[in-house]
Amino acid sequence: MAIFPENTRIQIDGKEATALRKAGALIDDPRRQRPRYFDGRFLAARDLIRDQQYFLTREADLGRSTGSGVAEGLWVQSDGVSQTLTIDEGHGITPSGELVRLEQAIKLNIADLPRTEQLSAKFGLGAIPNPPLRSRTGLFALALRPVEYTANPVGSYPTSVTGQRVVEDGDIIEATAVILVPWQDDGDGESLNVRRGRVARSIFTQSEDRPLSANVLPLAMLALQNNVLVWVDVPMLRRELGADRADLPGLGFAPRALRLAHLLQFQSHLQYVQQTVGTNNFPASTWFPALPPAGPLPAHVINRNDFTQSFFPAEMKVDFTIIPEDELPALVEESLALPPVDLTAPANTLEAVALMILAPVPRNEWRAVYAKLSSQSGGLVRSVSPAAANLVAQRKPLEILQRLYLSAPNTPPIDPSNPRDAEWTRLAGLGNLWFVRRRNLAYRDDLVGASVRFAGASSTSTEVLLERVKTLGLNDKLTAVLDKASPRAALEVKSLLSSPRFVDSPALTAAAIGEFDSAPQLNQAEALGVAAKLTAANVGDGLLRLEQSTPAINQPEALQSIAAGNGLIIDKEALSASNADVSAIASRVLANPSGIAQG
Repeated sequence: MAIFPENTRIQIDGKEATALRKAGALIDDPRRQRPRYFDGRFLAARDLIRDQQYFLTREADLGRSTGSGVAEGLWVQSDGVSQTLTIDEGHGITPSGELVRLEQAIKLNIADLPRTEQLSAKFGLGAIPNPPLRSRTGLFALALRPVEYTANPVGSYPTSVTGQRVVEDGDIIEATAVILVPWQDDGDGESLNVRRGRVARSIFTQSEDRPLSANVLPLAMLALQNNVLVWVDVPMLRRELGADRADLPGLGFAPRALRLAHLLQFQSHLQYVQQTVGTNNFPASTWFPALPPAGPLPAHVINRNDFTQSFFPAEMKVDFTIIPEDELPALVEESLALPPVDLTAPANTLEAVALMILAPVPRNEWRAVYAKLSSQSGGLVRSVSPAAANLVAQRKPLEILQRLYLSAPNTPPIDPSNPRDAEWTRLAGLGNLWFVRRRNLAYRDDLVGASVRFAGASSTSTEVLLERVKTLGLNDKLTAVLDKASPRAALEVKSLLSSPRFVDSPALTAAAIGEFDSAPQLNQAEALGVAAKLTAANVGDGLLRLEQSTPAINQPEALQSIAAGNGLIIDKEALSASNADVSAIASRVLANPSGIAQG
């Protein structure tokens, strides 16, 4: 362990300091001067005050080294009352390096904030005087400000022979004040909802400096109408401590904290717009002058009758595809490295922006959906046309040639009888669609052919599977399933039945064979659909309970009744039953050839 001397600063004499200062090699910091104590020195109050100021300055320098923002807590929530807010306990650091802290959650009534206006005027936080409480309207930043005041009077002895004793406050108490700072956005007279989108664009796309003092920690943006709370937008101003330093070096990108805040602010604003408008059919530019590089979409944003959309501008290329739902967070995180989408940009700029609408698919359903969409030509990406296509089509031929841009061909009409179109229509109606901005990369896929999946143990063959199923008394039923299945569907059936979960559970194997047998035709898509149903969460747990409580359930006679097509019904009933009822269900299955548990 290294042992450091008591004073790690090198002491230089006055002559050396003068020489270094003349050479420009000595930089004084006037903020960091402290008294030098020695025996016989007369101390005055100003000397001790300088001592305090020195350490406060050093603490602020240390605070600034970690950045600014909220370290923990301090979430702002509306209580559903037009004039009441709650701020959770927590602490953070202002841009000037000062610590602000709330020891406990506080409930704030906006109408009872005369002290806030006094503090704002006293410390010069507002560019213009605050309006009266009864007519306060506009956008305001809700922030925390470190303050201090004196208290606890004590007697002061005279400093001269003729002086008089007086009473002075003996303590300086540090505190945190909740303040409202008027936001200057040149939007007076416009709707507060319109101003919300405009301010979000200026913050997240133009990286404009927030018109706030470095001595305050912003927590949320508030919109007030005659002192009544209209909306609260936390992500617009709240930043996490240290995240503002996570920038891509040398490329001029906005810090990750700002990009993530834009996504969170868009989510909050979109939810508010849907509640206000009462419909999901509106152009994005009506409420959002700028969009984050990724975000959720309103429900029914795609017209399922003709696969058009009116949410994004007509100049943008928009495609639709699927993604496993557990991979969506990773794709959103990756897209945060891209710039936001400025919807106020010129048309030729918007033409260079490509977006992808994503339909999250549960992992157990992925291969079934994949098979339905790739069963015919067309691939896994479907183009979504603009509802107002004439905005692009009305351009003059010379204008198109100058921009070297040709409109994408119209999307083929939807055929409800086509399984692929029916699946696209179902996916377009999901309520959890997301969009991401795509990179403009020139790439191609040089691989030609079709992929074939291999699963299960390498030593597993059809003969081994049939031999195992024969001992369960289900050989004839499995043979009938494989006879009517297509080659790829047969591969999916054998792969599923050879997986460890089904090998270890005869009852689950019987239920799976019954589900495959109940399908009138068995192609790969239908086989994958049955497999997705059998591998969903908690499916099969009820049959496992039956096997544990009553081992006789694995006898051929009982397994044949489970394979009669009622295995999942028995599984669902056994899953939610008590231990005593599970034994009763097993007894009914053994006694009832149909396998249906009688109520």
